[in-house]
Amino acid sequence: MNDMKIGVVLVTYNRLEKLKHALGCYSAQTYKPAYLLAIDNCSDDGTAEYLEEWVNTPEDFEKKLVHLPENTGGAGGFYEGMNIAMGMDADWIWVSDDDAYPRESAFAELNAFYRKLKPEKLDGISAICSAVYNGGVPHLGHRNYLEVSKWKVKMIESSAEDYEKPYFRFDILSYVGSCIHKSTLEKVGLDEKDYFIYRDDQEHSIRLRKAGVMFCVTSSIVDHDTPPFDEDLVNWGKFYFKRNDFLMIKKNFPYRYFLIRFFKRYIEDVSFLSKRKPELKKMYKEAYRDAWKGKKGLHSLYRPGWKPEEN
Repeated sequence: MNDMKIGVVLVTYNRLEKLKHALGCYSAQTYKPAYLLAIDNCSDDGTAEYLEEWVNTPEDFEKKLVHLPENTGGAGGFYEGMNIAMGMDADWIWVSDDDAYPRESAFAELNAFYRKLKPEKLDGISAICSAVYNGGVPHLGHRNYLEVSKWKVKMIESSAEDYEKPYFRFDILSYVGSCIHKSTLEKVGLDEKDYFIYRDDQEHSIRLRKAGVMFCVTSSIVDHDTPPFDEDLVNWGKFYFKRNDFLMIKKNFPYRYFLIRFFKRYIEDVSFLSKRKPELKKMYKEAYRDAWKGKKGLHSLYRPGWKPEEN
């Protein structure tokens, strides 16, 4: 049985201390990756200088560094990274952010699972993923199920019981500790780079699952150093989270799914019946407008550094 040959795509932007920790975790892997490709999304906090030293430091795997000329968001960074990785020597492309820390046996556990699979099963796999932990417990929202009825699409979080099994199948992954097979990317394409941030991994998953099954190996663990999602917090990223959710549905499902989702949530988020904060309602109104028009890319107002006036 062949081993997995894993290449790492790590996207970073202005989180130097977290990046240092993440890079140390890859160096500590008991089963080494073939390479680590670092995508610097035009950082200005010393990350670029640190990575220039890092890439020239000898390691047990190949190192490659790309400095992007502008911040293209997570979506643009992962697109660039996966695009380059398609031409590099590894069949499996691991994608992750700079705030995700694989435990030292993470790759070894993925490989052990892979080696146990029957040969006839290998061609039908799109992704083999680690379990994502936050605060010492599984973060259920990173591995989801897709439920499609006649009128709506729903994403359902994995359950605590799933993580008591050696592995489980699922439908929707996040770009935190996910190994995607290169042949699958050749079939379905890369992520939607113009989403800028949020939902690009979920949209990509909808296409990935059509090409093969996805597994979460629960003994392979990645610790994710990020706060929980706050529904009422007003920040610029919420614009993309909302807009891209609609764009994702519009692209991959019959138009009725988009219409039902759009008008139902418009009442909750934007209408006079909404209980959202005024600044959040204003932001969501822009997101709904752009989603209706099919507009992608970086918004003229809601971009990194924007802060609400009321705060």
